[in-house]
Order: sequence, then structure tokens, then C-alpha cells
Amino acid sequence: MSTEVFESLKKSLEEAGKIVSGENAASREFTVSIPEPGSYKREGFALCIKSDEPELLVPFKVYKARFSTNDYVGITDEEGEAAVYPGENFMRLDFSSDVERVLVGLVEAA
Repeated sequence: MSTEVFESLKKSLEEAGKIVSGENAASREFTVSIPEPGSYKREGFALCIKSDEPELLVPFKVYKARFSTNDYVGITDEEGEAAVYPGENFMRLDFSSDVERVLVGLVEAA
């Protein structure tokens, strides 16, 4: 590590210590909103964006989905079996309640 980088890091740590001890005020603050558990929709629709098994999980197809809290998505695959896939394989789609009712009707009629 260069002397210049070390001195910059040292200065930052000294400033952080003064902020934590109350000597100085923070120059900026960040607020992160975390949704309450259970406050998000657990069911909806997802677009498949990646698949290692295209015969079971079709890319660019919209699936009725169940979303878990640990980033997994449950769907009914092309063989009609309930399956769970990593969330990275899907893009969650948010529709109005009217559109969702129509889509649910289409899924149930199929």
C-alpha cells in the first residue's frame, strides 16, 4: 500500500472515530428501507431469463410463481411438476390487479 493511500485511509478512520464518539457530525447519511416480513407479495408472475434445462424451464416464458424469502422461485415446470429454481433465473413481473386476474384465468384454463 502506498504512503498516500495509507494516509488517506488513516484520515478516514480518524474522522469515523470522531463521528462515532460524537465529536463531529456525519457529512451525509443514508437511509435503507427494509420491508416488514410478510409485507411483500409471495405469489405473482415471473419471466424466465435463464435456464440450464430449456425442456423444463423455457426462457422468455412467463410463469405463475411463488417467491420465497431466500431468493428462490417456485413454479410448475413444463412436465407439470412443482419445481424450485434460483431467483437469478427469473425477473419478477409486477402487474395491476386487473391484469393479474386475467393472467390467473389464462393459467387456470390451460
